[in-house]
Amino acid sequence: MKKVKLAFRIVIDQSSEMAWDRYIFEDTYFEYKIQHQVFDDKENPVKNYWELLQNNPNAKQIPFLLSSAAGNYVTQLGGVIRSLPDVLGNTFFPVDSFKLDLVSSHMEDASKHKVGLTFFTPELLLIDIIDNKYLLSNETDQENGFETFMFPFHPQIAIVFYQTL
Repeated sequence: MKKVKLAFRIVIDQSSEMAWDRYIFEDTYFEYKIQHQVFDDKENPVKNYWELLQNNPNAKQIPFLLSSAAGNYVTQLGGVIRSLPDVLGNTFFPVDSFKLDLVSSHMEDASKHKVGLTFFTPELLLIDIIDNKYLLSNETDQENGFETFMFPFHPQIAIVFYQTL
């Protein structure tokens, strides 16, 4: 058996349709435009994030600064991603932290603003992998018997921490 942490990543852009995604898009884009101005060179301004990074390496702080714009929405999830069902159809993918990455953005073109949110589970016990499904337990310190659940493999889920017991 192993202890693992899983990560689930979504990308939010102008085409995102869910209301929750739209709020994150709008708030992070608004915050991006503020932060872009802070890090931009007044003498030689640029319009997109990658040019800004080339001109000012300190602009690498922007994704962290945008995290606060998304943080309240992530808190609303209550530690659970409900869009990822287990094999029984229960929707309780547990999360205890997240990281925002800025894929791209542009001062004058909202269609080029794109953020990634990666959600991380607490430590889980990986008991086995059966038929392309993770057999997991929240009980990482039990010695006899575990309550388990199974998540199917998913292209947006990865193991990001692995410890052999």
